[in-house]
Amino acid sequence: MTEPVSSQVHPHVAQKKTFLDRVLRGPERIPVFSTFLLILVPQVLFYACVAPFLVHRLSVGVVVVALYVSILCFCNFFMAAGLDPGVILPQQSLDNIENAEQKKEVPPPKEVLVVGGIPFVSKYCTTCNIYRPPRASHCGLCKHCVSTFDHHCPAIGNCIAQRNYRFFVIFVFSTVFMAIYILAFSLANVLLIYFDLGGGGSSFNDAISKAPVACILVIYSFLAIWSPLGLCCFHLSLIHTGQTTKESLSNTFGTRTPYSQSCAKNFFNVFYSPFFPSFEKLREKRAENK
Repeated sequence: MTEPVSSQVHPHVAQKKTFLDRVLRGPERIPVFSTFLLILVPQVLFYACVAPFLVHRLSVGVVVVALYVSILCFCNFFMAAGLDPGVILPQQSLDNIENAEQKKEVPPPKEVLVVGGIPFVSKYCTTCNIYRPPRASHCGLCKHCVSTFDHHCPAIGNCIAQRNYRFFVIFVFSTVFMAIYILAFSLANVLLIYFDLGGGGSSFNDAISKAPVACILVIYSFLAIWSPLGLCCFHLSLIHTGQTTKESLSNTFGTRTPYSQSCAKNFFNVFYSPFFPSFEKLREKRAENK
């Protein structure tokens, strides 16, 4: 039986995007700004209160490495949050079909394809009026189908999929590295002051009083690191097996994934494969040329 087809024009086509919509693609606003502040504030405190002492006692290289990782972290955060994840443009609404018999000729909701020797069910999206290609899925929050859909991440307010997955992974990796870095060198700040004061119980209390921000950063980094660290390990496992989050959680292919190659090729495909073009950009260029 054919599923009913939505008669409404797809909101992704009908609505005109503002600048904020282009920077923050999903419906979330507060979670994205919260994520940004949770990463920004500890780094600002580190550079303002801990870094000067480390430059004087250790080396300026401590700050240089931190700045590089900070730039890497924020650049990939904005790329993952603002980039088109791989939106598949919906077809025009079927309201313009006046003949009822023509409406009945809408393709059936499913068709069987073969991917890597494994049968694949291609579902017909009644919202976007398209057959979804392999690995694509419809995001109920962003209200469009996305190519090679991984998951929708409310922390960055965007779908994570074919075009921005590499930036999301680098963002997570750099966030974990930065948390470990701030934890280690903030602790080094406290310990250096502790040994300068001669050691002992009273010296430790004096060291904490002399470097309260460093102590706060040690506690904050230790508490905050576990969630992104677990996410980092999970996505390393996904890349190794050639799966997406959706495929892994739903056990789509079981132990045999037709998209997985060798471990090295899987990592190469994620980080160095050619950049997939944006259908949104192609549509905008065609509209400008008309």
